[in-house]
Amino acid sequence: MISDKLFALVLVVLILSGCGVNKEAEVKNIAPKPSTSTVVSPEITEGTSKVTVEDTGKTNVQDSNTLDQFIKKIQPSNEQLQRIFKEDLDLDGKPEYVLAFGLEKGGIDNIFVVREDAGYHIIGKLEDPVMVAHLNTDMKIMKLDQTEQKFIVVYSTSEVDEAEGFSIFTVDHNRISNLNYNYPEATGQGSRKLEDINKDGVFEDVSYYRFQDTQKHTIITYQKFDSTGPEKTKVLYENKNKKFVFPTDPKDIIQNYLEDHYLRNRFFIHLPEMAEFTALSASPKNNFESIIDFSAMDYTGLDLNVKEIAYEANQRVFLVKSSSEEEESNQGLVFTLEKQSGMWKIMSIEMNDKL
Repeated sequence: MISDKLFALVLVVLILSGCGVNKEAEVKNIAPKPSTSTVVSPEITEGTSKVTVEDTGKTNVQDSNTLDQFIKKIQPSNEQLQRIFKEDLDLDGKPEYVLAFGLEKGGIDNIFVVREDAGYHIIGKLEDPVMVAHLNTDMKIMKLDQTEQKFIVVYSTSEVDEAEGFSIFTVDHNRISNLNYNYPEATGQGSRKLEDINKDGVFEDVSYYRFQDTQKHTIITYQKFDSTGPEKTKVLYENKNKKFVFPTDPKDIIQNYLEDHYLRNRFFIHLPEMAEFTALSASPKNNFESIIDFSAMDYTGLDLNVKEIAYEANQRVFLVKSSSEEEESNQGLVFTLEKQSGMWKIMSIEMNDKL
């Protein structure tokens, strides 16, 4: 009786032990599914070599590790990886990698275009076309028209943020070209932007010229992003009224007239307000530039010395010179103004070259 119970107990223990072994074997045979993609992130983790790719597709983990090793190999001394994009830039079905390195976070000093053909290799480096001191602060991959073409756009500023501009690059297999660039190199001030100013799906190369003149003019010139097609112009008034305001003081009328003379000749634009200042039958043919120094218009504004030399009831005469001219000199422009219907009008402009 006892033997039968003992035998049964041993049999139960053996059965339970066998089931445990089978369950363990079953768990060990369940292999985890391999990861096939990395998380796409728009940022580079500062202080690490982890690669995160900005694109619309996905990057294989093994490829990412290989790319990480390649990046370490080509990374310029003391520079950090700032941005990385994966895009098919030349539409050949194979993606390119655009790598941006810089000494400081947010700054871009070197940009390489890399392709994977039996391993990663550099197909070219973007050559910065801007010739004056500047900082490259951002890089984007953009569509600029209604085609599938993608462009590399690098944005630039001056160190004191008085100037901003951009450069556009294309990739055609192993050739990298600078399609266009616009930066205020001459003055070191002003805004040059890529904007779809007409809202038609095609970006324009837009230049903003802001002046410290009487009407606070902003002149906008724009052309298709690749510099083809006609250049067009817009005139804005950045004064308090956002429109032309007729000056009431005769000296301000003279100032405004000469400012508009400069803007008209520089941008080849028609400013209807100029006709409101005068009662002249025709525009004067005098060469104002030989008397007036207009060079300050791009910086602080036109600096004039306007001196009243004659006065009658409804007529006033002024000698106009650049402030830089010697005080005792009588060389300048003589403006005669007359009050008509409560408004001062320019009746004549003559050149006084007597010293």
